[in-house]
Amino acid sequence: MNRPHEHKSSHKIGRLIEKFSDSKTRWVMLITSAGMGLSLLFHVLIPKKLGVNETADALIAALKVVLLFDIVVREGAKFSLVPLFINKEKSRNRNEFQLFTSGIFIFAICVGLVLMLLIVASATWIADGLLPSKALESREEMATYLRLCAPLLIFGCGSTILGAFLNSQKKFNTVALRNALPPGIAIIVFILLSAKEYLPYYIALAYTSGFILYFMWLSIGFYRTGYKFGFTWISLEAFRSLKNSITLPTLGFAIRQMTARILVEVFLVGKLGKGAITLYNCAFRIFSAIQTLIGISIATTSLPDMAANNGEDNKHKLKQTLMRNGRSVIYIAAPITLILLLGATYISHLLYGGIKFDEQSIQQIAQLLSWLSIGTVFSCLIPVLNAGLYAQKEYGLIFRNMITVAVLNFVVACGLV
Repeated sequence: MNRPHEHKSSHKIGRLIEKFSDSKTRWVMLITSAGMGLSLLFHVLIPKKLGVNETADALIAALKVVLLFDIVVREGAKFSLVPLFINKEKSRNRNEFQLFTSGIFIFAICVGLVLMLLIVASATWIADGLLPSKALESREEMATYLRLCAPLLIFGCGSTILGAFLNSQKKFNTVALRNALPPGIAIIVFILLSAKEYLPYYIALAYTSGFILYFMWLSIGFYRTGYKFGFTWISLEAFRSLKNSITLPTLGFAIRQMTARILVEVFLVGKLGKGAITLYNCAFRIFSAIQTLIGISIATTSLPDMAANNGEDNKHKLKQTLMRNGRSVIYIAAPITLILLLGATYISHLLYGGIKFDEQSIQQIAQLLSWLSIGTVFSCLIPVLNAGLYAQKEYGLIFRNMITVAVLNFVVACGLV
């Protein structure tokens, strides 16, 4: 006879399957999976076409710096803006809401312009500060890549606002293409121009072009919702709402990303020798793809409903959703952790064998992947749990969580290096 706990376990698994049979989650995860695959292929092609050398290090370091600004703005704002847009849409008429969103959009474009000019003006200083042990030629290359990639910040900031708005409208499939377009365009350039002398410069331009295409794609999605864009400056009330919503999450995420992406992955790792940044990036991209596919996808699709539940003061339903999402992450990420631990060497050979890596480099990537994989479940749970805090507008807790992660990450990295 079947025991009661077996029926309960079967019921839980059935609910899990039902959740991921839901079209919005399924399609977002499929599109995100495709985007992560393209991103991983892009980072595999860098050492395959350029080699494990200072040119590859300079290109990867430049991309990390520019994308750091984009990630901070995007991750700091997109989750906190969704509840804001949902609440404002319910409390205002259509014209007032359009002016509210248009003002925030114009403000974001201006922020992107300022960030672009900041990077262009300080590109040489950034390169000298992050790669002090590299040759002058490598630092000059990095400064050039920074200037070529900097314009993507304008379109990245604009896309953040459009993406948050579309997520509030549950247009998740449109927003999910963000992970696919920039690396996809860069891969096409890799294939078509692989024999060209200035390939790294073409790649930097192609990655920027991918952000422009994504911005255009989101603009089309925005107009399909029936809303219209108006050229208006942000109102004082909208600015206060924006400040209250994104200040703490953005500041916390900036500190966390600056610590992880720049101080650890470029500055500290770069001190380990030529090609160290490239090797670390090869392992980290696999780990990061899994976190985005599982954690970010579940957090993104569940946030609008949780924000609505919080607005209706339905804490019980919000808690149920959050607990279900947490269990889903554990059920999916735990087996993947085991696969990464047991198959790190095989995965490294599969992705990087036969290109410009010797056996020692592949083994180093495998070791890095094994260590990173230990945190797979936790890294996937963080965005899901943070989504519950975003839904409840607990920005102080989110800020403290990010600072804690940043400090621990840096301390451990310094000790190991």
